[in-house]
Amino acid sequence: MDELKFSVRKSDFDRFAEKLGVSPEEILTALKAEVVKVGPGFRYLIDMENFFYYVLSRLHTQKKEAPPRQQAASPERFEEVLNRAIDSLAGASGYAKLVEVKNAVTRELGIEEEEFVRRLQDLIQTKKGAYILLEGGDLKIQIGAKKYGYIKRVVKNSLAEVVYY
Repeated sequence: MDELKFSVRKSDFDRFAEKLGVSPEEILTALKAEVVKVGPGFRYLIDMENFFYYVLSRLHTQKKEAPPRQQAASPERFEEVLNRAIDSLAGASGYAKLVEVKNAVTRELGIEEEEFVRRLQDLIQTKKGAYILLEGGDLKIQIGAKKYGYIKRVVKNSLAEVVYY
């Protein structure tokens, strides 16, 4: 039976390698891929069987190395970690870059970006007026139909009531 091969654009291959967490050169060497000139660019010619077994072995290794998933944090814990991240990353205006806040929260709680977005949406709906999101910024996170770049916590000051007799 003939070998079954397929070709992949270099840019697509590089993105795939990044998702696997390895360098493109490492995969190319392991797969014994051939570089083929196609039009103005290059493609990698890869044997399907080698590719299939390499990806399976890589995913199996990643699964073994993955840290045990932490138990989901309570909504109160998420809010506490979020508030601490906003406070520590906020600039003079009180706004923090949402991507930096997300990175801090996901790292501390061991959650994925999708879970962060879901929990933030829930928190914003539950605590209306407690947070302000702005659409500006270079890096944005999609929440609902919009993409936001900044977040600010609205802290309500408890002023002492003055009573005159």
